[in-house]
Amino acid sequence: MATFFYEAIQADGHQVSGRHAASTVQEVEVWLLGQRLHPVLIRIADLEGAEEVQSSAAPGFWQRLQGIGVNDKILFCRQMATMLGAGVTILQALQIMGRQVANPLLATLLLDVADRIEEGGSLSASFAIYPRLATPLFFNIVKVGEETGTLDRSFRYLAELYENEKEVNERIKSATRYPKIVITAIFGATFFLMSFVVPKFISMFKNSKVELPLPTRILIGISDFIASYFWLIILMVVALVMGYRLAMRYTSHRTLRDRLWLMTPIFGDLSLKIYLSRFCRVFSVLLKSGVNIIRTLELSATALENLVLWNIVDKVTGEVREGVEMHEAMRRYPLFPDMIVQMMAIGEQSGQVDEMMDKVADYYAQETEYMIKNLSTLLEPILLLFLGLMVGFLALAIYMPMWNMMNVMKGG
Repeated sequence: MATFFYEAIQADGHQVSGRHAASTVQEVEVWLLGQRLHPVLIRIADLEGAEEVQSSAAPGFWQRLQGIGVNDKILFCRQMATMLGAGVTILQALQIMGRQVANPLLATLLLDVADRIEEGGSLSASFAIYPRLATPLFFNIVKVGEETGTLDRSFRYLAELYENEKEVNERIKSATRYPKIVITAIFGATFFLMSFVVPKFISMFKNSKVELPLPTRILIGISDFIASYFWLIILMVVALVMGYRLAMRYTSHRTLRDRLWLMTPIFGDLSLKIYLSRFCRVFSVLLKSGVNIIRTLELSATALENLVLWNIVDKVTGEVREGVEMHEAMRRYPLFPDMIVQMMAIGEQSGQVDEMMDKVADYYAQETEYMIKNLSTLLEPILLLFLGLMVGFLALAIYMPMWNMMNVMKGG
């Protein structure tokens, strides 16, 4: 049996803390609920001081570089939803979270936001100066919660959104693990051959009087270039990375990147399904919160991290503002599948647009899950083709001149 430190919320919204002896955290939770207290934090008493020091410590360089991870966001949003739902004020909830979160960067941010609110600022405006946490979607969902008095539901929805994002990313990482290993092995083997094996054959080929075939001449050229200009290759890679980051500062370049990404085989289709599922879910949540249709469209667009889709939704919003029915406006843009257009038409006719969008979001979530499960199978033909071309080229480049040399020796 150990002693646990706890913090909990009373029915009237006041925070209490204390210690309780128990064998497990679950026993402490049951005891608190029996006392009509809502648990906020439970931990072993011996760790109390260490965790408080960790939370109050200023964020270091590495922690600032890492930023605020999705796990930190999920925990923060879940805890905020719980405390606000229990009647805790926004200021108290932020101060409690600022003292408890393990991420020093997030702790500093929350305490600063709490200070701004204490000075009279709004929650959404206070978060707006921290774009690493308050993305456009986060900001707009919180703002809607402020305006409608449903901040607890807003934070609960954000937690669910982050959990879904984390789950999808982990599934994609798991599904692409095998292709990544294969690609890494291919490039590793190619680098080994080009660095240690091919140069020995090249010296032999150069000394021979046999005319070298085209694949061999290409291989020799690549090998000589790598050997002579290795430093230039590194500079070119660095320049490309810096150039890409510089180009992404311009909206036109980001739009071009997003358009090309949507055209990418397999991953473009997968990304479109993820974006559509998120768009429909946000649309449904906002509409159920009482937000008017025009603002719902404007805010739902922030769920789309692709500028091509965002621009399309912006055009649809403009047409709806002029009096065009939403399904008719969507029908003009091929990136909106027929299913969304038809479900939107049914929703508009029946007055149940929010429910129809919920069903569409569920459908695309299932499609996304199915596609991720089969991602390795979908990528396998591309990997085999790539591997075949690499092996075939190297085999031709090395063995063709050897066959020619053997024929010359036989003829001699």
